[in-house]
Amino acid sequence: MTLLAAHDVSVTYRRRGGQPVAALEGVSLGIDPGEFVVAVGASGCGKTTLLKLLAGFLEPDQGAVTLAGKALAGPGRERGVVFQDDALFPWLSVRRNVEFGPRLAGLSAAERQASCGRMLALVGLAEFAEHKIWELSGGMRQRVGLARALANEPAILLMDEPLGALDALTREKMQELLIEVWARTRQSVFLITHSVEEAVFLASRIVVLSPRPGRITAEFPCRFATRLLAGESSRAIKSDPAFIALREQVLAAVLRGATA
Repeated sequence: MTLLAAHDVSVTYRRRGGQPVAALEGVSLGIDPGEFVVAVGASGCGKTTLLKLLAGFLEPDQGAVTLAGKALAGPGRERGVVFQDDALFPWLSVRRNVEFGPRLAGLSAAERQASCGRMLALVGLAEFAEHKIWELSGGMRQRVGLARALANEPAILLMDEPLGALDALTREKMQELLIEVWARTRQSVFLITHSVEEAVFLASRIVVLSPRPGRITAEFPCRFATRLLAGESSRAIKSDPAFIALREQVLAAVLRGATA
C-alpha cells in the first residue's frame, strides 16, 4: 500500500490586494514504504508547498492527501519534518531538543532517555548530548534536527532543503549520513532540493516539478545510494559517467520546464 499520497492536488495563494498565485495544479504523487523520493525544480515551482501539504500544514484547494489510505487531519507525529533552518531550541541541550517530541507524547523519562540515546548514536552525536545548540556547528545542528524528527518514530520523514545552508564538504558528509540513516531505519523519505546532483545521489526516485503552477513533468528511478552503502566512495559515484549522464538528464528536464 502507498504510504503517503497527494491525489490531484491544487493550491492557490490569495494575496490581499494582489492577483492569486497558483502554486500547484493537478499534482499526484505516491510515496511507498521505504522509498527515498526527492523533488527538484526551478525556484517557485511549488516544492515547499507540496511538502507542506504532505506535512498537513496546508490543505489543498482541490484534491486530497492521504496517509495509509486515510485523509490527513493536520500535522501529526507520523510525519517528521526537518527544516532548512534547523528550528531547534537554542536554550536547551541537545538531549532535551531530541526528547521534546517524546515528552509531548507522554513517554516516561526512561523511555525518552533510551530513545534519545539511540537517535544521537544513529547520527553520530552521542558524546554531545549535554551540549547547548549554540555550541554546535551547522552540520551538527542539522544532525540534531534529524535525530529529533526520528525520535518521534515517524512513518515518513519530510525534509525541506535540509542541507542548503551547509558548506560543500559538510553537505557531502550529511548526504552520506542521510543515506546511511535511511538504510538502517528503513525510513520513508520525501526531500526537496535545488541541487540536481544531490537529488541523483540521494534518491531512489526523483520527481521534477514545472514552474508555477507546479506540475510533475518527469520522474526518474535512481540506484546510486545503494552503491554508497556497498562501500563505494561518494567521489567515485559522482564522477561515474552513468551518474553524470543521469544528472544531466534530470537537469535538462528541469530546464525544459523552466523555459517552456
